[in-house]
Amino acid sequence: MSDLSLEDLQGKTVRLSDFEGQVVLINAWATWCPPCVAEMPDLQAYYQAHQDENFTILGINAGDPPSKAAAFVSQQGITFPILLDPNVDLLTSLGVNSFPTSILIDATGVVQSIHIGMYTAQELDAAITPYLK
Repeated sequence: MSDLSLEDLQGKTVRLSDFEGQVVLINAWATWCPPCVAEMPDLQAYYQAHQDENFTILGINAGDPPSKAAAFVSQQGITFPILLDPNVDLLTSLGVNSFPTSILIDATGVVQSIHIGMYTAQELDAAITPYLK
């Protein structure tokens, strides 16, 4: 997958290549999307359980004002990186047009799956855990 870069909630540029050698789940979400909001606790729980296993989640927010995205992240206790796609240009370029959509990239940088819709805790485990070392 080609490198991508967006700013995080602190205004720092984050690139996909920063996570080279890790399994990465890119999760496209928005505060106005009920299934996105509903899956966040499961994503956070999975991230907390596996972040020490060469795994990260990059949550890409689709067009919310930064203050709204930040308030949601704070309220939900999200600790994985949240990146902002203010005009949804990056997500559109990736072919993402429904939310939530999650893209699983293995440790070699190859896209392994694209999951459209909400992940359950069981589905996260089944989809991602086999790729963790």
